[in-house]
Amino acid sequence: MTSQPVVQPLPSQDTQRLNRALVELAKAPRSLPALLEAGDAALSVADLDAALGFFTRAREVEPDNRSATLGLAKVYLRSGRPVAALPLFTAAEEAGAGVRAVRSDKALVLDMLGDQTNAQSDYARVIKASPKDDPARRRLAISYAISGDSAAFESTLRPLIERRDFAAFRARAFGLAILGEQDRAAAITEAVMPRELADRITP
Repeated sequence: MTSQPVVQPLPSQDTQRLNRALVELAKAPRSLPALLEAGDAALSVADLDAALGFFTRAREVEPDNRSATLGLAKVYLRSGRPVAALPLFTAAEEAGAGVRAVRSDKALVLDMLGDQTNAQSDYARVIKASPKDDPARRRLAISYAISGDSAAFESTLRPLIERRDFAAFRARAFGLAILGEQDRAAAITEAVMPRELADRITP
C-alpha cells in the first residue's frame, strides 16, 4: 500500500497571532502590547473566555488603557451582556478611542437595551465619518425596523441592495420579519440564499 502525504492545514492568521502573543506572554506575563494582541486575536477566533482574561489582565497593568477597555466592552457585547458593555464603550471613547472604533458597537448595545433613538444617532455618526461602513448601515436599517420605521428601514438599505450586497438582502429579510411582513421576508430568503440555509432561517 502506498502511503499518502498528510497535509496539515495551516492555522488561521488570527490563531497564529494568538500563538505569537502567548509566546511573548510566556517571557513577559505583564507585557501590555502582548496582552492586547492576545485579546484581539482571541476575540477574532471567538474565544471569548480567553479574550476576557487577556483584556482584564491588560487593565490591571494599565487601568485607563483605551484599547483594553474597548476590548473588554466588545467581549461583553459578544457574550450578550449589554448592560456591562455600555459603560466600557463610553469610557473607551472618553479615553480617546475613535468614533468608528466605538460607536457602531455602542449603538448595537443601545439597540439591545431598547434605546433605538440614541442607537440610530450613533449609527448615523459612524456613517457620516465613514460613508462606506456597510455593516453600520445594515445595523442602522435593522434599528429602524425595530422601531417600526419601515420607510427609513427601506431607504437605508436601498443603496446596498442596488449594489447586490448579499448581507443587505439578509438584513432586509430580517427587517421585514421584524416589521411583521413574514411572507416578503421568506420570499427574499428563498430567492437569494441556498436552499438549506433558507430552510433554517425562514421559520
